[in-house]
Order: sequence, then C-alpha cells, then structure tokens
Amino acid sequence: FLQPGDEFMLSTPTFELFPPRAELCNAKVVQIPVREGDLQYDVDAMLNAINERTKLILIINPNNPTGVFIEDEDLIRFCETGIPLCVDEAYLDYNPDRPSKAPLIEKYPQVFLSVTFSKAYGFCGIRFGFVLGTEEMIAAFNRMFLPWNVSRMAAAAAEAIIDNPDEVKAKVEHNNKWMAVFKEELKKLGLKPYPANGNYMLIDGTMTGKTTEEILKAALDDKIYLKKIGELHGKTGYFRVTPGTDEENERFLKFIRSYFG
Repeated sequence: FLQPGDEFMLSTPTFELFPPRAELCNAKVVQIPVREGDLQYDVDAMLNAINERTKLILIINPNNPTGVFIEDEDLIRFCETGIPLCVDEAYLDYNPDRPSKAPLIEKYPQVFLSVTFSKAYGFCGIRFGFVLGTEEMIAAFNRMFLPWNVSRMAAAAAEAIIDNPDEVKAKVEHNNKWMAVFKEELKKLGLKPYPANGNYMLIDGTMTGKTTEEILKAALDDKIYLKKIGELHGKTGYFRVTPGTDEENERFLKFIRSYFG
C-alpha cells in the first residue's frame, strides 16, 4: 500500500505500533488529533488533510486508547474517498451487540478489516489474527507474508477457542462487569471515564491537578500498573486501566478511593 513518499493517515492518540510500521516503508505518517472533549475522530480535519499522496487510512474501531467508536455516517465518508481503508476491529468482541463493519467490503472493495485474537480471546502471546477483504485485497496481503507466518500451534489454539465460545463470553462478561463498576466509582470521585468499549478504560484526571506521572507513580507504589497516556490537547492527567482478577480490581478501587478521595 505504501511506497516512499506516500502518506499514511490516522488519528492521535492511537495504537503506538502503527506509525513506526509505516515509517519502515519510508512513508509519511499524518496524524490528526482527536476532537477535544469527546475524543471522537476529527473526521472533517482528516478528510481535509487528504491529498494525492494519501494511500492508506486507518480507523481503529473502537479506537485505542480512547475506547470511542466512530459514527457510522463518518466511517462511510472515509469509504467514499476510494482510498484503501483499514478498519481495525481488535476490540469489537467486547461489544457483542455491535455488528462488524465487514459488509462494507461488498460496496467498497478498497476497505479491509483487521481482526486479532490477542484481546478478548486472550491470545496475545500466541499471535493469531486475520484480515477480511476482497479476493484482490487478500492477494495483495499474501504477496507480503513471510513463509510460515502462522504456526501450527497458533492455528490449533485458534480452532480450539472458536469451538469454545463460552470461554470467550465469560471473559467478556467479566471485563464488562468490572468496567461498569470502575465507571461508577471514578465518577463518584469526580474523574471522567471515557467509554470502555475494549479491555481498557481511558480516564481523565486533569481536573484533579495531578499529572499523569504523579498518578502512575502513586499507583506503582501500591504495585498497581496503569498505562501512561501522553498529553491530550496540552493537558496532562490522563491514564488507562485494564481489569484483571477480582482481587486486582478491588485493589485498584481501593487505590483510587484513597488517592483521589
């Protein structure tokens, strides 16, 4: 998709491994900040930044690390550009009531979806995933694959987990149950939790006057590991949390009540 001098468009913040991959192709990474407040994709700004060098657009849905879903009508606006569009659905499994955007492929052949088993399926150490697209799109990916790109062990594990949907369902229910608890507790403390549509929750603690570094250090002193989020629109105090075991989640709640209460 990308040749030297081409442009790869995506939002910021985003999953941090995408920009370096594009830079390996000597492509220019064009990152458009999400909107202030709701942290939604700034679709107008992204569309206005498109030019003849734009060869690939990425929409993570829901976005990482914000957890926000793009509006359907806005996603269609990207499809209508005719530019290759990757819709990353890494975290869609945490939203069983939301359908995949796979049907877009029939109308927009330049659209493809990336799916991973590293999240709800718990396969982050096994490395298994797939791409959905037209035959022509998949043929393009096949030309880029290294030999033996999926191990037999990974394929066997994927088959096993697909045959046991109740296991994935239980993981998703556990995650979503605790996300609801986190949301209520954080709001009681005056913090702003963003929609938790994945296995992570972005939290705005800027109103407390504490910096991200201060929050993470205090948590680390309690042996609680939070994800660092850089400044958003010039403000510090954002951080991200992922539910763990019941005991770990209770420890997180105890920490935020003590630190922010």
